[in-house]
Amino acid sequence: MQPIDWIVVALYCLVSLWLGVTLSKKASRGVESFFAGNRNVAWWLAGTSMAATAFSSDTPLLVTGITRSRGLWGNWEVWSLALSTMLAVFFFSRLWKRAGVLTEVELVELRYAGRPASFLRGFKALYWGLFYNAFIIGAWPITGLVKVMQETTNWTKAQSIFFSLGLTTVYACLSGYWGVVLTDLFQFAWAMTGAVILAVFAIKAVGGPALLVSHLESTGKLSFLPPAEGMSWLLGLFLIQWWAWKNSDGGGLAVQRMVSCKDEREAMRSMLWFNIAHYVLRSWPWVLTGLASLVLIPDALLQVKEAGHVFIDHERAYPRLITMLLPAGLRGVLVASFFAAFMSTVDSQLNWGASYLVNDFYKRFVVKNASESHYVLVSRAATFLLAVIATGVAFFTESIGAVFTFVLNLTAGVGPVYLLRWFWRRINAWSEIAAMSASLPLILFRDRFFSLVGIPADPMLRLLYMVLGTAAFWIPITLFTAPVPPAKLEEFFNRISPAGFWEREGKLGLGLWVAATIALLATLIGPVQIFFGKTLSGTLISVLALAGWFFVARKEGTLSRSGGR
Repeated sequence: MQPIDWIVVALYCLVSLWLGVTLSKKASRGVESFFAGNRNVAWWLAGTSMAATAFSSDTPLLVTGITRSRGLWGNWEVWSLALSTMLAVFFFSRLWKRAGVLTEVELVELRYAGRPASFLRGFKALYWGLFYNAFIIGAWPITGLVKVMQETTNWTKAQSIFFSLGLTTVYACLSGYWGVVLTDLFQFAWAMTGAVILAVFAIKAVGGPALLVSHLESTGKLSFLPPAEGMSWLLGLFLIQWWAWKNSDGGGLAVQRMVSCKDEREAMRSMLWFNIAHYVLRSWPWVLTGLASLVLIPDALLQVKEAGHVFIDHERAYPRLITMLLPAGLRGVLVASFFAAFMSTVDSQLNWGASYLVNDFYKRFVVKNASESHYVLVSRAATFLLAVIATGVAFFTESIGAVFTFVLNLTAGVGPVYLLRWFWRRINAWSEIAAMSASLPLILFRDRFFSLVGIPADPMLRLLYMVLGTAAFWIPITLFTAPVPPAKLEEFFNRISPAGFWEREGKLGLGLWVAATIALLATLIGPVQIFFGKTLSGTLISVLALAGWFFVARKEGTLSRSGGR
């Protein structure tokens, strides 16, 4: 890093802090302002904020590690989740907006009744808002940025953690939700610019697309389908993972963005724009850089000794290319882009986690009738607390990819309950409590279980184990505990008016979900096939994408009018 690079990084940091300070008064108006922007956020801003949140300092490294170790097909671990995020567009975005909640956890006491509902709300606030959230912040974005700083500067792990998290925590505490979404717009643009710059330099260093293909064609790294031994893993993703994980009906961060929108149609469009930005726009610069790194960086150069053992850290290839390929000035742009990606994720995670701790625990159970200024102060304190815990987690994390897979598996099994609570009246608070409580013991016992029964633990069986194992707890508990009182159910279902899949609105939503998902995946694959020289197949897939988007554009307004309020 040259002085010009540090100047670029410093300028970026100063602009981010200026935005946080400027918006601090707007965030101080009350809890609704601090956590939901007074529910007046435009769809394009909310959707970009979601995409920026998902674009973290760890994700380029995660995608690079996946691409290097498996090839193109390995990225289906991320891309397959489009089935559930598209489901949220056409089914759940409108339901969340109708519910009128401030957080996903608040839905609990709208849907269920009595002490079990109260207990579940407090339990989820601490489980997801504090422990899970702090773990995710420490294990993913902080670890990703630490690796970047170690590769591009002489900073130690501790220096990287304290500087980056300290900067983000300051402006997240000051600015609240408006600061988060507005800086996300700035940060997403900067982070995407950096990703494209590095991809262009990487492809150029290899000699262009044709030479990249010639280098890798015989390795199987350019295939969208895994080898025979990986087909079980792929089937598990498309048959189980997307509906079984915790974000099957939208998820906490997406819910926060959707409920902050002006109306149902804006909420739906925010989620649709997120899908396009998240899966299509941001994916290919990283994937192409990861493929180029296979040619430019041998595995032996990525050998790392940490915590007493030696391993190949494929995730470090991405920041290694920054130092190898970019001239002074552009290195600063790339390092600043990682700060942008990091901050856009961590500020959202901190604000979202604090919303659970304050709205669904502190305000609900500890101090119920304080002033708005008191709750804003507590919100800022909760933001700081989350940052402190996340810092501790970061010191013990090595592999982003390993944590990503672990989290997907850990939360596989709660998804069915989250989906069914919108449609099946028999689901109660104990259903959610049982599913969440069973997940951790089940995953800790998983390897022992497969060893005892003598069955090879392939990826699809691991997912089935979690889904069926969790169901073995929550289904009997649902049936043997008291149902939600009819009056409470009527109040809830009259409020959100969920359409069944057999009704006109449900059929239209189902058709749009299928068309949009196909269009999204075709948009993801078609253009890059043309880039790799496969003009005919790439053109046909791209035409399919255009047809799908044309259908969605014609019909989505009809869906909004059919059930909108």
